[in-house]
Amino acid sequence: MKRLSLLLLCIFCVSNTPLAAADEGRDIDAGFGEWKVLFDGKTTAGWQNAKPKRQAGGKNLWAVEDGALANIKGGVNDICTVDEFTDYELEIEYKIPAKGNSGVYLRGTCEVQIFDSFGKADKDLSKADAGAIYGVGYIALKNAQKKPGEWNKYRIIHVGHRITVWHNGVLIQDNVFQDQFTGGAMVVYPRTQRKLTADKGPIMLQGDHGKVWYRNIRIRPLCTAKGWTPLWNGKDLSEFTAKNNRKAKQGLLWAVEDHAFTNTTAGGGGHDIWTKASFGNFLVMYQYRAEPKIHGGNSGFYLRDQWELQIHGPQGGGRKEGKHGYGALYSYYPPARLSNNGKNRWNTMCVKLVDNKITVWQNGILIHDNTTVPSRTDNHRVKPPVFSKKPFKLQGDHGKVWFTNLKILPLPDSK
Repeated sequence: MKRLSLLLLCIFCVSNTPLAAADEGRDIDAGFGEWKVLFDGKTTAGWQNAKPKRQAGGKNLWAVEDGALANIKGGVNDICTVDEFTDYELEIEYKIPAKGNSGVYLRGTCEVQIFDSFGKADKDLSKADAGAIYGVGYIALKNAQKKPGEWNKYRIIHVGHRITVWHNGVLIQDNVFQDQFTGGAMVVYPRTQRKLTADKGPIMLQGDHGKVWYRNIRIRPLCTAKGWTPLWNGKDLSEFTAKNNRKAKQGLLWAVEDHAFTNTTAGGGGHDIWTKASFGNFLVMYQYRAEPKIHGGNSGFYLRDQWELQIHGPQGGGRKEGKHGYGALYSYYPPARLSNNGKNRWNTMCVKLVDNKITVWQNGILIHDNTTVPSRTDNHRVKPPVFSKKPFKLQGDHGKVWFTNLKILPLPDSK
């Protein structure tokens, strides 16, 4: 009997505590989007001349060299994927020689600069240096460029017109808003001659300066499969209400600001808001930023108006967050690992809720794994049902917070 009790206790602990370190590299649920390899390391299949009417007589002057995609044949020749993309996560590695210059064009229209900026001080970086959104003023936050001849890696999240970039694991573009073409952009999509917009297009690699090599190129379309719909229309707040809040007598004290929406009176009479629609089982994605100077950047995103995913300005300072820290299932479970992008930075959240089991990825890192919370997080005496349909609540009665790019995929209801 003692052995059985011990076994049951172990099972409970495994299902209700942070995941083991071995799961750190686990991918996000396939429902948010599955990875697709763009370069097989052997051929140029899936790539084409990006500007056939203007460059190289329409030929592809790229080839495979030592397992990398390279412009080894010389000449002016940009290439792009055969496929087009809207919202996605992109991983790509590159190598350039001394004074090398290239670029990765998102949707064929917006260049993330590649340049030999090795050794340059952060304060001296310009809009032409490595990691910049070329020419439009979004200079890299830090210089993470490696020595010439060494491999570098970009990880990019591109949702709507917002772009987040990590360079060799360092955050260098913080969900910046960019909806304009940058220099050298494509004009039309080669397969159909469709005139490109900033909303959809291929991935283009610049090859019109000097030698450059690319490898380990893969992409994950994010929340673009059939059934995904916006929770916010990007224009107004007609999908939200404050009627559930008895204290909200002044109406909806939130507003659209800088291509996001925010609690405009935080720290001085703000209140929570709810989606007008209710949901049962789902996958949901959202991006947020909190102002740490006001109540520590304290807010929350409530699943089915019952379980709060805590939003807070980073408090750890290198220490592990507690059950009230950012990323926590508030008052119950801390995040499995620190994955917040830092003070006043944007974060991308992907959440899966089936019955009462919650799985959360913050900035692509698994922080809660199929976790069950035994009660409401704001009232431990109230035990929620295994399944219910409720709205999302966004907390706005503490600090200033911004939300953008909210999307949902309803999953089959439980019986």
